[in-house]
Amino acid sequence: MNTLRLAVLGGFALLAACGAETPPPAPAVQAWSLPVTTVAAGAPRDYTAVGSVASDARIEVASRLSGYLRELHVREGDRVRRGQALARVDAPDVDGAIGQARAAKASADAAARDAQIDVERFEQLFAKGMVSESEMRKVRLKLDAARETLNQAQAALASAEAQRGYASITSPQDGAVVAVLRKPGDLVVPGAPILLVESARELVFETTVTEKQVAAVQVGQRVSVRVDGLDKPVNGRVARVVQSADPVSRTYPVKIALPATAGLLPGMFGRADFPLGSSDTVVIDRALLVERAGLRGVFVVDAQDTLRFRWLRIGREWPDRVEVLAGLAPGERVAGQVGATVREGDRVTGRAP
Repeated sequence: MNTLRLAVLGGFALLAACGAETPPPAPAVQAWSLPVTTVAAGAPRDYTAVGSVASDARIEVASRLSGYLRELHVREGDRVRRGQALARVDAPDVDGAIGQARAAKASADAAARDAQIDVERFEQLFAKGMVSESEMRKVRLKLDAARETLNQAQAALASAEAQRGYASITSPQDGAVVAVLRKPGDLVVPGAPILLVESARELVFETTVTEKQVAAVQVGQRVSVRVDGLDKPVNGRVARVVQSADPVSRTYPVKIALPATAGLLPGMFGRADFPLGSSDTVVIDRALLVERAGLRGVFVVDAQDTLRFRWLRIGREWPDRVEVLAGLAPGERVAGQVGATVREGDRVTGRAP
C-alpha cells in the first residue's frame, strides 16, 4: 500500500514538473558609449500678446481740387505703382483760371514791350539833351513796373497750369488699394480722401501690452512674432510704444517692425512673444527626448552610471528646446543619442562632451 502511494505521488510530481514553465533569463546589462549632458534651469519667460499685421505706410489719397470725380481707374485689391493714375477730377474752374492767366500774361508782355520801346527812344533823346533826367527816370520806372507785372502774370499762369495737373490723381507709393471711398460722379473737395493705398513693404505687428508688462517692453527690443499662415516665426523689432493707456482696456499699444517676408500680408492674425528674462524651470534640448511605451522622457544617468528612464511633463516647446515642468531637477545628468535598443538598467561607459 505504501508502495502504491509513493508511486502515485511520484507520478503527480512528475506531471507537475513537466507542466511548469521555466522563467526566461533576465536580459544581460549592456554598456553604451553615450554623450551625457548636465541639465540646467533657465527656461525663457515670455509675455504673449495677440495682434495683427498692418501696413505702416497707409496713405489717404485725396484731391487738391474741388470738382466732380470723372474717372476712377482702380478697385479694391488692385496693385498700383508710384505715379500711376488712380482717378481724374473734372474741374472746369481750372481751365477758366488758365485762360485768364494767359490773357493777363499777354497784356503784361505787351505793356513791357511798349515800356522797353519808350526807354530806348528816351535814351536817344536824352543823349541829345532833348529830355530831362527826371523824364528819363520816369520811363525807366515805368519799364521796371511793367516787367514786375509780367513776372507776376507768368507766375499766375504757371500756378494755374499746375492746378490742371492736380486734376489727375496719382499714387504716392507702390502698394495696394485697400478701400475706395468715392465713386464716379461724386463731388470731391480738397482733403477728403478718395482712396486708401497701403504699402506691403513697411509692415508692422500691432498689439497691446498690460500695465504690468509695459515697463519691460523697450524700443529696439527683438520680438518673435508667430503669424497664422506662416510656417516659421518672424523676428521683429519693437518700433514704437505708446506711453498712454487705453482708458477702457488699460493696455498700451505697441508696434513691432517686421522684415520683408514672403507670404506676410496686412490683416494677418498672430502672437508676439516678448522676452522677459529666464525662470528656474529646467529646459533641455529636444534631441534628448526619447519615447518608451507611449511616454516621452529621458534616460537619466545615476551616480553608478546606470540608465534610468524618467517620464517628463513637458511645458512649452520650441524648435530645438523643450521646457520641463516635472521630472527633472537642475544638475541631473541625461544621456543623449539614445537608440531604440537601450534599456532600463543599462550602463554608460563613455561620456562624450
